[in-house]
Amino acid sequence: MVVISSLPPPVEGVKLEQPCTRVFMNDKELGKGILYIAESRLSWVDSSNGRGFSLEYPHISIHAVSRDLQSYPYQCLYVMVDTNVDFTHDSSNNTDRHASGDDTDEEEEEEMTEVRFVPDDHEALDAMFAAMNDCQALHPDPNDSLSPEEDFDEGEDLEDEDDDDDDDDYVDANGEIVAKNGDHWKMEVEGQFDDAEEAESGFVEES
Repeated sequence: MVVISSLPPPVEGVKLEQPCTRVFMNDKELGKGILYIAESRLSWVDSSNGRGFSLEYPHISIHAVSRDLQSYPYQCLYVMVDTNVDFTHDSSNNTDRHASGDDTDEEEEEEMTEVRFVPDDHEALDAMFAAMNDCQALHPDPNDSLSPEEDFDEGEDLEDEDDDDDDDDYVDANGEIVAKNGDHWKMEVEGQFDDAEEAESGFVEES
C-alpha cells in the first residue's frame, strides 16, 4: 500500500539515494527532498519537514524515464501506481483510508496515481531507472507466474509468433514500443520515454 508518514527512510538494501529531488503527484508539487530506491520499497522524504511517503513495488504498474519536455516540462522518473493516493490528507487519515478500503465512489473510479520524481541532476535519471529495475525484479507479480506445464504449453503455442517477432518487443496501436522486462512491462515512447536498455545510450520503462 501507500504510506504517508514521518517515519525514517529505509536504511537497509538501499540501491540509490538521490538528494535534491522534487516530487509531483498527479501534477501537484509536493516539495523537494531525498529519494530512496531500496529493495523493500520506494521512499521519498521532504528535506524541509521530514514528511514523506513510501510505495510498495507490487503497486507500481509502470516506471519510466521521461525526457520529452513537450509532454512534461521536466525530465523525470515517471511512476504509475495502481491505487489512488491523496497526499493532501493528513498522514493518519490517509493511511486509515487506504487500509480500510473506505474510498469514495469517485476515488474508486480513479484507481491510479501518477508520480514524477524530478532530480536537480538530470544525469542521475538513468541510474534511478536502473535501480528501480533491480528492486522491482525482487517483487514479481504472483498473478503472472505459470506452472511449468502451463509455461511449456504456452511456449509451444507462441513459438511460431516468437520466430517472427523481435524478442519481447511489439508496437501497440499508438505506435508506442512496449517491451517486457522480466515480470514487469516497460513502455518506451520515442522522445518521451527513452529506453532504459538503451539507457547506456538512451532509455525505457515499466514495472
